[in-house]
Amino acid sequence: MIQITQLGLARGSTVILREANLTLFPQEKVGLVGHNGAGKSTLFSAIIGDLQAEQGSIQLPGNWTLAWIDQEVTDNHLTVLEFALQGDRALSQVRHYIEQAQAKGNDHELPALYEQLENLDGYAAESRVASILHGLGFKAEDLQRKVGEFSGGWKMRLNLAKVLGSRADLILLDEPTNHLDIEAVVWLEQWIKQVQSTVLVISHDRDFLDAVCTHTVHLHQQTLTKYTGGYSAFERAFAERAEQANQANKKASAEAQKLQRFVDRFKAKASKAKQAQSRVKRLEKIKMIETLQVDQHISIPFLEPHKSPDPLVVLSRASCGYQAHSPVLDKLSLEIRPGDRIGLLGANGNGKTTLVKSLVGELQLLDGERVEGKGLVYGYFAQDQIESLDMQATPLEHLARLDRNATEQQLRDFLARFQFRDDKVKQTVNGFSGGEKSRLALALIAYLKPNLLLLDEPTNHLDIATRQALASSLLEFEGALVMVSHDRHLLESITDTYWRVHGGEVKPFDGDLQDYADTLRQEASQAQAASSVNLSHEAKLSPKGAQADRQQLHQRLKQLKNEFKKLEAHVEKAQARLKVLDAALAQIDYSNGDSVQQSGDQFQERERIASSLTEDENRLLEAMIDIESLEEQLGLAKA
Repeated sequence: MIQITQLGLARGSTVILREANLTLFPQEKVGLVGHNGAGKSTLFSAIIGDLQAEQGSIQLPGNWTLAWIDQEVTDNHLTVLEFALQGDRALSQVRHYIEQAQAKGNDHELPALYEQLENLDGYAAESRVASILHGLGFKAEDLQRKVGEFSGGWKMRLNLAKVLGSRADLILLDEPTNHLDIEAVVWLEQWIKQVQSTVLVISHDRDFLDAVCTHTVHLHQQTLTKYTGGYSAFERAFAERAEQANQANKKASAEAQKLQRFVDRFKAKASKAKQAQSRVKRLEKIKMIETLQVDQHISIPFLEPHKSPDPLVVLSRASCGYQAHSPVLDKLSLEIRPGDRIGLLGANGNGKTTLVKSLVGELQLLDGERVEGKGLVYGYFAQDQIESLDMQATPLEHLARLDRNATEQQLRDFLARFQFRDDKVKQTVNGFSGGEKSRLALALIAYLKPNLLLLDEPTNHLDIATRQALASSLLEFEGALVMVSHDRHLLESITDTYWRVHGGEVKPFDGDLQDYADTLRQEASQAQAASSVNLSHEAKLSPKGAQADRQQLHQRLKQLKNEFKKLEAHVEKAQARLKVLDAALAQIDYSNGDSVQQSGDQFQERERIASSLTEDENRLLEAMIDIESLEEQLGLAKA
């Protein structure tokens, strides 16, 4: 297990943790939460060894391997597949040794090295990593492209793929969903839930945390507190603790005031001196419980919008895209009307941003017509909106450029609604955090009183509290709204219609986001089935094709059987451990408080194993069915 004991951490003069304690068990999926600046990423740095602790210790099992997301990509000369395969360091090392042995003619070393390669499942590594890349949105033809051909967002996906393909014992994911679309987020959730590694994740996407986390660790007031369940369960438990602490403080404060009044009244009287002195001692012993401060309330208010025309904007037979390229979206006819609240769905690269830019008028149509309603005032938050801010200007200067007639006090009053107060309004933007820059960008949009908001991934730099504030404000916004976001909680909270951008078209999607996730899984299954049919058809057309197809099937069958053996052994081990735990728990004396308390770890272990066992048994059954199917195709099925 991972044991953090009496840990003290600091960044410069800022104390992050003070005498913090935490225990994490194998295969737990843990969300690390806390407000921006609390020190979540700093704790990650300490776990991987990049930051020395001021005191205390972080103990990991000695044989564990770790993997985490790098912030840069330097190997631009490698192909996508080669880059992602680097994550499995043990496999890369064995392959390197094999190349060396072959180059030097040391054939006697090869059998042992090939055995190591087999144990590392090396023959299926390309297939396994290609599956991860596909889940993260890379197409088959992308796998042989050079890393340097991709944009920054796609390179971050590559760094994530490298981590997921590492087979590490402990995986640390810092904001893994920031550069993903909903399709990739849904896939990542399933991957994390099934992987046998321990996963520690920082994310501001509460739906994502709810979906993947068995536990939540709250970094708050320089301590670490572990809760069972995802973010919503933590939120409820934290609120209960805060209320209990507040009630205990009120009770202690009332008793302290009562004792103080007695002391003040009778300390000068000789007849009451002894009683007064006794009260003083009691007063000194009263310890006020440290109040659990809930994060500061954040507000992102939108003003009453200008009167809306109807319709607000219309696209007629519009071809949307970029000059000298084929249209990304073709022959679109649609309109935005007052009261519309539309969420755009679709994988990255299908044209969601292209559609938004076309609606705004920032991207000129290749064909067709765009008509604005008279009186349209739009507020547009682009994906790179914070980069358009003047880094050398202050919030006051930014706002003054929008309204030369406003007084400084009027501008200060407006900025105060967005938590820019006092000296903060005269600090230059280059010193702001990503969340503060996003809030300023939203404030500049709100000042325009738009009747149409177009928001393209507005939450990338916002923490959970600020995202919730944005959702609350948008719920009250009286204008029309079009939003692109991978934050499903936000989409579900503030939109009532979905448009799917897919295959060059924009069509209404009839259903909620769970229906959309189901649709994606169904389409993926159909695509896989179609691929198998095509492969089989090609094999029938030529003997070479048939031979190649059978070789692939045999390789897949061998891989499945190896996986089945490992999984079967794991299930048997888990079942045996459950029997031991059940026998121990059956002996508990529930009338003995100490005995019940000591059994808490056993209850937690049993719950964790039982939950994992159910998933493993399902995977075992699926593997058995796949093996039987492949044996039947190869004519190996037993009569």
